[in-house]
Amino acid sequence: MLRRFFVLRLSLAAAFSWVPLEKALAHSPYRFWDVFRKINMQILTSHADYVGDDIGDAWVATLRENLPLSRAMVSRAHDMTRIASLLKTDQVKMAVLSYMHARLMFTGQPPFEDFAPLPLEILVDNGKYLLVTRPNLPLYHGFLVTTALMEDAEKLQLVNPDKGRFGMAVHAGAQVYYRGEKLEPPIAPK
Repeated sequence: MLRRFFVLRLSLAAAFSWVPLEKALAHSPYRFWDVFRKINMQILTSHADYVGDDIGDAWVATLRENLPLSRAMVSRAHDMTRIASLLKTDQVKMAVLSYMHARLMFTGQPPFEDFAPLPLEILVDNGKYLLVTRPNLPLYHGFLVTTALMEDAEKLQLVNPDKGRFGMAVHAGAQVYYRGEKLEPPIAPK
């Protein structure tokens, strides 16, 4: 009789001691993903748009050369609705979009009606594609990205987006660059 209680208690103890070990060994990429996004600048493109993907590669190469601490990299989404989803949920800050896709996302027209309203702002424009961002991109980050890309504006065929496109505003940091002004880096917290 005592042996049964001993075996029962031993098996219960073994079962409950496994729970904390299981949680410690569980695979959760989300914590790492948050850190990864903070130390690497991701420019999102899509496998569905080969031209936009090539433009994203060229823009990232320029960012890596002119702004090496950005650790810029291209991240590729399967399709454009995935880009809209990642932008809407603020998991990605910047994306390369064709004029057509940028207009459709911004206005919430099909196939992006599930993501409306999707506030987007423009950093750079090459006449066919835009580098768009969320409005919550820090002012200085927008300024640095625009400055780094516009250093090679002729090679990348970049133009000043003036007042924006399709109702999308130009990001405030990009506006500072296009006006020819300088922007001091923010003071680091102590």
